[in-house]
Amino acid sequence: MRGKNRGILFSVKRVIAATLLFAGIVAHAGCLSVRTNLADVTTSARPMETMDYEVLGEGEGQHSSFRLFWFFPVTPRADREKAIEEAVAAKGGDNLIFVRTWRERQHWVLGSIDIIHVRGSVIRYK
Repeated sequence: MRGKNRGILFSVKRVIAATLLFAGIVAHAGCLSVRTNLADVTTSARPMETMDYEVLGEGEGQHSSFRLFWFFPVTPRADREKAIEEAVAAKGGDNLIFVRTWRERQHWVLGSIDIIHVRGSVIRYK
């Protein structure tokens, strides 16, 4: 009986050690690096329908994607058009002018995140 108890105790210690190790890895799964670079500067996000418009204010949008272990895509690729749609919808407008686009890549222990940021003046056609 003593041999069986010893085996069970050894298994429990292994499970506890593995759990603590996993918790330590997850707790330290912080951001390793962030890189940001300007991708594009344009006068308008989409072709202008007319030059008769009103400026609603500054709008910003973003869209991101995640790759597990830096190679395996978990979410769809970051899309500039979706970031533009978010920026325009934030102010209830029709288009975005004076557009600045930049990309950000964050490297984490478990993978990488790509983020596309878009900022510009939201307009509504009259």
